[in-house]
Amino acid sequence: MKKFITTASLSAALVLSACANDDENKDEAKEEKDDIKYEETLATSDAGDVTVDDILNSIGSEEVASQTFEITLNKIIEDKYKDEVDIDQLKEDIDKEIEEYGGEEQFSQVLAQSQPGLTIEGYKQSKIANVLHNKFFADKLEISDDDALKDSYNAQHILVKVDEEGEDKEDDKDKKTDKEAKKEAEDILKEIKDGGDFDEIAKEKSDDTGSAMNGGKLGLVTKGQMVPEFEEALFELEPGEVSDVVKSDFGYHIIKRLDTNKEDMSENEIADAKSQIINQKIQEDPNKIMDFYKELLDEYNVKFKNKDIKEQIDKMMQPLEIQKDAE
Repeated sequence: MKKFITTASLSAALVLSACANDDENKDEAKEEKDDIKYEETLATSDAGDVTVDDILNSIGSEEVASQTFEITLNKIIEDKYKDEVDIDQLKEDIDKEIEEYGGEEQFSQVLAQSQPGLTIEGYKQSKIANVLHNKFFADKLEISDDDALKDSYNAQHILVKVDEEGEDKEDDKDKKTDKEAKKEAEDILKEIKDGGDFDEIAKEKSDDTGSAMNGGKLGLVTKGQMVPEFEEALFELEPGEVSDVVKSDFGYHIIKRLDTNKEDMSENEIADAKSQIINQKIQEDPNKIMDFYKELLDEYNVKFKNKDIKEQIDKMMQPLEIQKDAE
């Protein structure tokens, strides 16, 4: 299976990977508000002043360099594609996605389960950055929308989990053996074939709590993204067709293939599809990331003014082999 929410945001995943930083909770502090203008001195006292430099030094040069690098890239890429990517429309699409999960309160619960520490505002920023960075990498790697959608199917599913031996549950009566889970999945499939609404049944009965809130919808599924049993069943279906009961390590699935029409898809969804191909190509040659970024920084005449920050960023942008040797 895959995570139901993809915030892979190449901006965060790739940049922070290259920077060797893994601050999973940094989005927790981000809130939707106007930028604050800080003075050089933040506090005065008889014991001495507290300055912006004091704060930055307490954070550490690597983290400051990482944040400087990431924010610089995000600003440049947003400027580069300001005439090609409708940011306001992206925000509307993300708000619609959140509403489909039952609103912000429900969506916060889903985020807490799937990506602890990530706020809704952090999720929105990450999704926008994902679209922009995917656009950049897709251009560099010459990946078209049609390329991205060629091996991608829109899908939804219902999962009936098999409880592992020893797994804690509040009520032992809720535990399902393999035999019980299979029987429940078969009963659900019969209910669907008898005319039951897939979306409503998924919301009520699917054990994949993340996708269940959205009627079992998984969005675009690209080859190589899911466990083999799920993928094999999905890619044999015609649009609108429902699979038989499919067993995987996660339990028993009932899978439905939906139509995949580019005209009906948001830029956000297409970006997610492209990210699969981009990740595959980047894995083949990870140094391409920094090569592309170097070209972008040169194009925008970027100069890092602080010597220590510049040295840290120069280290980040070295080939991975050199970075490993230096550790």
